[in-house]
Amino acid sequence: MDTNDLRYFAAVAKYGSISQAAKATFISQPQLSHIIRKLENEMGVTLFRRTSHGTKLTSDGQRILMHSQVILKEMDRLQLMVSARKVECSSLNVSMTRFSHTAECYNEICRRYQDIDSFTGRLHEASPLEVINDVKEGRSSLGVIHTAVKEDRAARNFADQGLEYIPLATIRPYVCMSSEHELVRTVGRRGIDIRELLDYGFVRYIGQYEDFIYHLTTESGPIDLNMARKIIYVNDRQEQMRLLSRTNFFTIGIMEFKDQDSLYGVISVPLLGCRERFAFGIIKHKGTQPSQMEADFIDVLQKRYKKMQQLDSAS
Repeated sequence: MDTNDLRYFAAVAKYGSISQAAKATFISQPQLSHIIRKLENEMGVTLFRRTSHGTKLTSDGQRILMHSQVILKEMDRLQLMVSARKVECSSLNVSMTRFSHTAECYNEICRRYQDIDSFTGRLHEASPLEVINDVKEGRSSLGVIHTAVKEDRAARNFADQGLEYIPLATIRPYVCMSSEHELVRTVGRRGIDIRELLDYGFVRYIGQYEDFIYHLTTESGPIDLNMARKIIYVNDRQEQMRLLSRTNFFTIGIMEFKDQDSLYGVISVPLLGCRERFAFGIIKHKGTQPSQMEADFIDVLQKRYKKMQQLDSAS
C-alpha cells in the first residue's frame, strides 16, 4: 500500500468531494477515483458513500482515516528526522517534476557555486504530490511543478496550505520522439495530431499515474494515455531518451532543451488537437526568505521559462 494513496484518501475525506480533492491535490478526477477504488479493493471495505452532496466516510472509512492520519504523521516526522540538517546560506534543496529544463537550471547554479568553500544541495525528481509534500514538510526549500490548474486557482490552493506559488510559464504540450520517427518523415516537425500517435508505444515514468499530463483533453474528446495499448515504463530521463531515440515510441513533454537532438537524437514536436496547457510554477513556504543560491536559482528559472513561453507563443 502506497502512503501517497493514503494522502489522497485523507484529502477526499477532508474535502468531502472527489472533484474538490482532485483540484486541491493537482490530480485528475478519474485518476483519484481510481486510487480510491484501488484502496477499497486492497482493504476489502467501502471507504465512502457517494451521495448527491459529495462523498461521506463510512464507519469503516472513519476507522481507517484515524489510523491513516497517525501513519502519515509518523511518516512525516520520520522523514523530517532523516533529512534534518542545518540550513546554510549556501544551500539549494529542490524537489521538481521531471523536466530537463528545470534540471538544467539547477545544474547551472551548481556550476556557478562550484568553487566556494562549501555548500549543500539536494535535487529530488518526483510526482507533483511528492514535490508539494517535500516543501510542506521541509525536505526541500523550493519545489518546481507543473499543473493543469489556472495560475490564480493554483495560487489560492497553495495559499490554503501555507505555501506561496510563483508562476513561471504556461506552455503547450509537445510530442517527444526520435528525429528518425516515421511520422516525422511523413508529416514533418510543424506538429503531430494526438490521434496519429495512438498506434505507437507510449513511454512514461513509473509511479506517476496521477500526473494529469497523461490525461489529455483534445478536440475529439478526452484521451487517457495510461490506457494506451502499448506502454513502456521507465525510471529516469536517460533511460527514456535512449528508448525514444531507438524506437518509434513517444512521450509527452514540452519544447526541446539545449542539445536534445544532437545528444540523444530526440526532438520535440508541437502536439496538435490538444486543449491542455502546462502551467509551471515554483512553490515555497509563505514568508520564507530564500538563500542566495535559491534566489539565483529562482532567477534562472524565471528567465528560462519566460523565454520558452515566448518561443512557444511565437511558433
